[in-house]
Amino acid sequence: MAGIKDFIHLSLPNPIAAPAKFRKPVIFPQTQTAQNKQNRQLHGNNLKKKATTLSTMWNDRCIERKQQALPNIEGGRPFLLQIDPTADVNFLYAMGFEVVCDLDDGFIVVATDDVNLNTFQQKVDDFVNNKQRSGSPAKVYGLCDDDDRISKILSKNLYEKWSTLDGSIVVTVDLSIECNGLTRNPEMPQMSVKESRDDYNDRCQKALIKYYEDIDKVARERQEKFEHIVSAYNPNQGFEYIDEIDSFSVRITINGAGLRDLVQNFGYIFEVSENTEIKMETTTGTVSQINDTLTVVKPDEKSPIVCVVDSGIQEGHEYLSPAILADESICLIPNDNSVNDEYSRNGTTSGHGTRVAGAILYYNNIPKVGEYVLPCFIRNLRVLDRNNYLPLEINPSQIISDSIKHFVRDATIKSKIFNHSIGGGVPFDGDELKHMSAWAAKIDSVSYDNDVLFIQAAGNITLEVISGLISAGFCYPQYFNEKPARLSNPAQSLQALTVGSISHTNFDSMDVETMGKMNEISSFSRIGPGIWDSIKPDVVEYGGTYAINKNNNTITTPEEVCTDLIRSSPQGPAYAKDGVGTSFAAPKVAHIAVQIQKVLPEAPALLYRALIAQSAQLPCDVSRLTTDEKQMLIRQMGYGLPDIEKATQNNDYRVTLITTESIEISAGEAHIFPVRIPDELLRIGDDYNVLIEITLSYSSKPRRTRRGIKGYMSTWLDWVCSRVNETQDSFEKRVFETDKSVQDDGTFKWAIREQNNWGDFKGFNRKGQTLQKDWCIVKSSQLREAFCIAVRGHKGWGSLFKAKYALAISFEAIDQNIAIYEPMRAKNTIETEVDNSELQVEIKGFSGEVQ
Repeated sequence: MAGIKDFIHLSLPNPIAAPAKFRKPVIFPQTQTAQNKQNRQLHGNNLKKKATTLSTMWNDRCIERKQQALPNIEGGRPFLLQIDPTADVNFLYAMGFEVVCDLDDGFIVVATDDVNLNTFQQKVDDFVNNKQRSGSPAKVYGLCDDDDRISKILSKNLYEKWSTLDGSIVVTVDLSIECNGLTRNPEMPQMSVKESRDDYNDRCQKALIKYYEDIDKVARERQEKFEHIVSAYNPNQGFEYIDEIDSFSVRITINGAGLRDLVQNFGYIFEVSENTEIKMETTTGTVSQINDTLTVVKPDEKSPIVCVVDSGIQEGHEYLSPAILADESICLIPNDNSVNDEYSRNGTTSGHGTRVAGAILYYNNIPKVGEYVLPCFIRNLRVLDRNNYLPLEINPSQIISDSIKHFVRDATIKSKIFNHSIGGGVPFDGDELKHMSAWAAKIDSVSYDNDVLFIQAAGNITLEVISGLISAGFCYPQYFNEKPARLSNPAQSLQALTVGSISHTNFDSMDVETMGKMNEISSFSRIGPGIWDSIKPDVVEYGGTYAINKNNNTITTPEEVCTDLIRSSPQGPAYAKDGVGTSFAAPKVAHIAVQIQKVLPEAPALLYRALIAQSAQLPCDVSRLTTDEKQMLIRQMGYGLPDIEKATQNNDYRVTLITTESIEISAGEAHIFPVRIPDELLRIGDDYNVLIEITLSYSSKPRRTRRGIKGYMSTWLDWVCSRVNETQDSFEKRVFETDKSVQDDGTFKWAIREQNNWGDFKGFNRKGQTLQKDWCIVKSSQLREAFCIAVRGHKGWGSLFKAKYALAISFEAIDQNIAIYEPMRAKNTIETEVDNSELQVEIKGFSGEVQ
């Protein structure tokens, strides 16, 4: 058998690139739109009547505000429309509206300087008179009262107290404000026949710069107007803006009257929420002193550097200090320069960030004797106080920006891996959340711009909540069906690798038993789905669980249910089994990312994320589960428990092929990767069971004012692959020419599939996330000389921003009755050398640049 070093991941060939063929989507005609066209007079009159009522309201409000000497508010007035939910919202611009944001069920917030809605009224008149190309008003179902708009942009808790807000009440709120203005979406220009590649790329770059300049101008103007209003109510308010591509967010303190004035009259606000508690709950149990003789050795100089964003670290800890880059440590807490971990619970300083750093360095086992070489260096960014809270003065989105500034952009050697075991104290409402939160969107944005991977804890259900659910009759695991079990913000981030927790033990004594047996969901671990029904968490790791008293249902944490962690000393031992939480599951996945980076130091962070998911497996026999149980399992565990060996290497019976560099792809483009299948697997008479796993990890430029992955991403991706007995020629024709089956024997039985109701795991599909894994078991006789995967780019909100991706595909002889690594290596090394020497990247009729 070959040595481990010989089982490296193989490189996929350079892709065959060309414009993709997409079938036109089937859009079922909306009955109401058709009826509106048939009843032009009635529908038009209703629109005009409501428009006149709202215009009168706004004119009266402007007069009233002048009489009260309230601050002048410049800019558009907001309106809430309800439109055909299948319509492209861009048709509203021609009606004199600026689209501020889209909501659910076709509700759209717009703004206009034309308070009398003259342009809209004229369009409706043309519609009523059945003029040529005047059908757009049929897609406007109605104009809504302003109270309806307010109810849709305020958080649930804030709206419940909205009517009681007055000048005597002071609140701290986060506001999000649209700044796209009337700027057109940045679409990829067409390449002319006579234009050189360099000239075309230069033209694209100039278009991108112009777009940024236009957006920046609008943002600065709106910030000045916003400050003018707020300063009238709070002259001492400072403004720290978090900029995104088409919006910005800001945290302010203002009295209730000022907030009501701002929300009612500043037309570009699309989200307002009260500042919520941000804390990562953990539970500690009993500890016992341990004696050992371990020698800890400094990491190799070329080792990865992980940034820990947490409560600080006990940097002089004997188990950690050789890995800490103490000269680079930073504290972002106002009026506090300490980078030390001061988190205490029950009067004992046992640390939080210290434990997180220890889990990154030691994974699931802290050795007791011998010599241990630390796998990586640690950068310490302290943001949580001694109570494990994020101070109210700190905007969590700014933390993300600051961490990138200090440890990527300004760093001599950048960090690619960031551990972020921080989250909101309450679950984000996945059913009612209209837009990606500013915090989660910032993670998505910096991940696209900077080639970094954020490892994010899914969040913990607090002891108090679990006890309350049990008292209400919802025992483990039934209470995971309730809303308090949903993910904590920002774990819904599409770009972060979100980590939940599972139990590592079957502990059962006379008095207590674990809440969750080994490899079942930890009793505290928050679950998905994520925003827009995405698969979250992405993976799970061992973070401990709770135990419950058999007699009185009290919850406890004996050391048998806790995970092995470094702890702050000298109070107590240097390490112990005395803590549980997704906080400590996340850094164990960061440890796996470190091991991947050590093997593939030049590879993009997108590939690290892909290989972690690629290595993961659901830790149970899913064939025995019902449809509902499978759906709950993926909500709890995502793609499952990662495996370090599978993520970093192969064996005789398993081979993984990868893209070793970040690849860019444009909307309307497809990249085909043909994997050559050796004769040993194709031999007639032999029929081996082969597990195929495919993972696409991509990033794209996000914007917060739109809903759904197709509105949120500038370019969104999916993948398709060979069917049963499909040849490469037939596959290429399907992808590039027809987008339908040409010559094959049907689809392999994939676990998740392209639609929510196609695979074994109902309610989820591959396209709904930026980390797209699927797997199936095939008979080797169903394969052909090449197994092909195509990555396809689709139009999002702005095709000038290409998507970036990494791809991994694995083949495994699950019965271990045929060695496949060496035959696959030999076949694909030879074929790749031929393919690369003959690769043609000049493709006629395609406007994007091929990588």
